Amino acid sequence: MNRLPHTLVLSLGIAFGSAFAADAPAPASGTPAAVMADSTRVEAEVVAIDKKNRVVTLKGPEGNIFDVVVGKEVKNLPQVKVGDRVIAEYAEALALKLKKGGGLRETVERSDVQRAQPGQKPGAVKTREVDFVADVMEVDAKAGTVTILGAKGRVVKLKIKDPAVLAEIKPGDQVVGTYIQATGMIVVPPKAK
Repeated sequence: MNRLPHTLVLSLGIAFGSAFAADAPAPASGTPAAVMADSTRVEAEVVAIDKKNRVVTLKGPEGNIFDVVVGKEVKNLPQVKVGDRVIAEYAEALALKLKKGGGLRETVERSDVQRAQPGQKPGAVKTREVDFVADVMEVDAKAGTVTILGAKGRVVKLKIKDPAVLAEIKPGDQVVGTYIQATGMIVVPPKAK
């Protein structure tokens, strides 16, 4: 049995289970915290394969046709057949906690890729996690946004849904956060007719 669909579900579950659990109220210490998460899942059917040029033509759920160039790192392209379905899932989560006072901005990134074993249908799960400490540059209470400056000079505007959390954040504060991004794609057999 192909283990990659289970790995995809497990990886996405691990990556986002803790972030969604963090949707609970702020920690007992009263430190303002916020969590934002979103995921998208799409299914498409393989309608043509150009193995020489490594191009797979897919038909999306609304009948849209599009090509996907498959990199050489995908070793199992010969296993794909017209009529197979491709399931892709993209998810991201961001957890923030307010840190009063200053300090050094920092960023630590980690990533991981899991691929299907030789002979299996192609599939992969790629995860990326970024832990950071960033400076709060601006707070826009009306728009519900906070603009932060990261260690690498990147400026990002974040939407904070909870007005109570937003009210506690001031320019000059810092936020400690974790951003998680996961992309998974698997090829599954065609639907039974």
